[in-house]
Amino acid sequence: MKIALFEQGSIGTNCYIVYDESEKQAFCVDCSDKISNAYFDFIEKNALQIKYLLLTHGHYDHAADILAFTRRFPKTQVVISQTDYENIRQRKSVFCESDAFPEPSMLVNDGDILPFLNSSIKIIATPGHTSGSVCYLFGDALFCGDTVFDGSIGRTDMATGSFFEIMKSVAKIASLGDYALYPGHMSTTDITTQKEMNPYFR
Repeated sequence: MKIALFEQGSIGTNCYIVYDESEKQAFCVDCSDKISNAYFDFIEKNALQIKYLLLTHGHYDHAADILAFTRRFPKTQVVISQTDYENIRQRKSVFCESDAFPEPSMLVNDGDILPFLNSSIKIIATPGHTSGSVCYLFGDALFCGDTVFDGSIGRTDMATGSFFEIMKSVAKIASLGDYALYPGHMSTTDITTQKEMNPYFR
């Protein structure tokens, strides 16, 4: 499996394309508020079939351009946590606008499993940045959205955020073992490194 990173949107959101080069199967993680032509071109030039668009949470910078994505790749299954979909529907501040968000294919919760090729993607609930933030664990990669950053954590001062909850989520991530971390902003890292240098992991 390969992972392509595209930093895009108004505040530099990390959007990932995880793909099998031989099978031409892929899933995407987050889609930003302005998907770049380079992102779409990469998918089409590599003839990738996108099975899932996995949203780590419902903030506008991770999902606001979702209609452009689903119009381009209509067979894609859009996946978001049940909690953050409700936050979108209730028009909570800084969440995606509900009238610009299509009906998801799947609402997920902690512990749910999504099949992908001969493996699976595990959903891990990590509330705190938003009440419905989730991570997606696939192989040795944890796509952690805005829960954990290299040396820091996501902010908790916006709607449905909670410092108490995000600290519990950080402890949950720390207990998983040594996985690579693919955050929603800034550089990739791993759990072992964060245990050594991230003050929120201590």
